[in-house]
Amino acid sequence: MVARLLSSRSRPARRRALVVGAGIAGLLAARVLADGFSEVEIVEQDALPARPGQRPGVPQGHHVHGLTARGAQVMERFFPGLHDDLTQASAPGGDFGQIVAFRFPTCWSPRATTGIPLQTFSRPLLEAHLRERVLSLRNVRVRSGVRVTGLTGGPGRVTGVRARDTGTVLAADLVVDASGRASRLPGWLTGLGLPAVASTVIDAHVGYASRLYAAPDPLTPPWAAAMELVQAPYVRRGFMATRVEDGRLLVTLQGASDDHPPHDPDGFTAFARSLRTPLADLLAHLTPLTAVRRYAHCANRRTHYHRLPRWPDGLIALGDSVCAFNPLYGQGMGVAAMEAELLHTMLARLPAGPGHGFTRSYQQRVAELTRRPWIMSTVQDRGWHLGPAADRSTRVTNAVLTTVQRTMSTDPEVFRRFLAAMHMTQSAAVLLHPRAVRALAVTALRPGPAPDDARLWWGRPAPRRPD
Repeated sequence: MVARLLSSRSRPARRRALVVGAGIAGLLAARVLADGFSEVEIVEQDALPARPGQRPGVPQGHHVHGLTARGAQVMERFFPGLHDDLTQASAPGGDFGQIVAFRFPTCWSPRATTGIPLQTFSRPLLEAHLRERVLSLRNVRVRSGVRVTGLTGGPGRVTGVRARDTGTVLAADLVVDASGRASRLPGWLTGLGLPAVASTVIDAHVGYASRLYAAPDPLTPPWAAAMELVQAPYVRRGFMATRVEDGRLLVTLQGASDDHPPHDPDGFTAFARSLRTPLADLLAHLTPLTAVRRYAHCANRRTHYHRLPRWPDGLIALGDSVCAFNPLYGQGMGVAAMEAELLHTMLARLPAGPGHGFTRSYQQRVAELTRRPWIMSTVQDRGWHLGPAADRSTRVTNAVLTTVQRTMSTDPEVFRRFLAAMHMTQSAAVLLHPRAVRALAVTALRPGPAPDDARLWWGRPAPRRPD
């Protein structure tokens, strides 16, 4: 006990933390670190906009983003009143089962109260609100327009970062890599003398094309978000559409296995007409506000930092830098929030500051945290590697998914349980409740046709917009 007390007292005080990246994960990390470090600095290579807006370092910002209910809960905890702020900025919201039209391969989701809240907004709006809150903290500042090129220190401890190509050094007691999919951390680690880090990539070769439309209320379809997701190995085309702030509709078309939507307006419209959902009929009545934007860096990538035989003190990584998901499944922002929550919990247990082995322990805990969402994101994407000649595991997965989807379409209780697992408000074991298992068994034994009436969610066609 005495040795443990002496060890705790000998740990360095928390003085300065440095966060690489001012995206969602970086802002959440900075908010958490502000509770325990006297100074927190965010280093970002982009010039940050004063108002919600797109920036080069977030090319996916033009496309539909989703935030899980668990992620929203964590953000509200760290930023009390965030939901109300977004509502004040005209971001729609409501119960998921009442405002989201979910088109499965063979049926539609039911319209039912689920207890799962959802708010729809653009990525730039959320990031701007988080940034404003974080930078209002007295001990947080941002250094924008600065590109980090490497780490300082050695294989045992990181002591800071090098900025730009001039070799300028920014010292820190803790460095957080939150630089996202473009992270160069693996190369920085080998530059310190550490072994190469392995990664796992599951790529469904998904591509996006998005466009923003003026969508003044009232809009005929009774939803705030609609989606028709691709599903291996046969459903190659889909879409996501969300009403966002300022009376606009953001539409993202998606294609898997290299069947990507075009980026010209006519091709965009033709792709929308190829879907089984009457999206194109709706878009014909709306005024486009932007050009079509494309994005195709959608592979699932998990970097196995937790498997390195050594991990330096003074360095952690989180967000897409560690585990990037196919954006199709809307898990990235929610998982980043959970990783920030984990960091907050672990730091709160160490009043004297993170000592030797803390950062290694954190990376191992992040690996545990991301395991379940990684499985959820990749179980379907693996099927695209096999195509029509899918192996037995893919056929079994599709059969199970079809059974679950058919059951959900007529059983709101199973739908609620599915959403609780998807939004990570409960464990996946919620689907193993005897009530849900019985319902799935009935569907499997007596499949029957599932309801497939688009009028449930789309109503009558809207009047055509005058040319």
